[in-house]
Amino acid sequence: MRTNEHDVPRAPRDGEPCAALCPALARATLDVIGSRWAVPILVALKTWCRPLRYAELQRRIGTITPKELAKHLRALEAAGLIGRRVYPTVPPRVEYWLTELGRSTAPVVEALADWGARYRAAQAGAQARTGT
Repeated sequence: MRTNEHDVPRAPRDGEPCAALCPALARATLDVIGSRWAVPILVALKTWCRPLRYAELQRRIGTITPKELAKHLRALEAAGLIGRRVYPTVPPRVEYWLTELGRSTAPVVEALADWGARYRAAQAGAQARTGT
């Protein structure tokens, strides 16, 4: 599939209002980190501040299946957010780490976590008031 210059979201130019571009830019962000497992993978790699092996990542994330983890690791690597190194051992040892671009997602992920905490508190407060 070929893209043209109109398919690729761009940052606003100086003095240009963001309103026209924000939906496309938000979509670009969600296309990369909007999957169910992308943020937990990014958080696991950021939290441990060192390369993690596949099995370590799976333990840190919890309920993710091996197939889903492999799929999301490939997607994040293709997006340039994580790096991958395979060591020629038997069995093969594979390590994953955040790239510079991957580390730049930290403010976005933290903002999502902050909003999630406020949302949960608001929902709990609403349920307490209604008794449901």
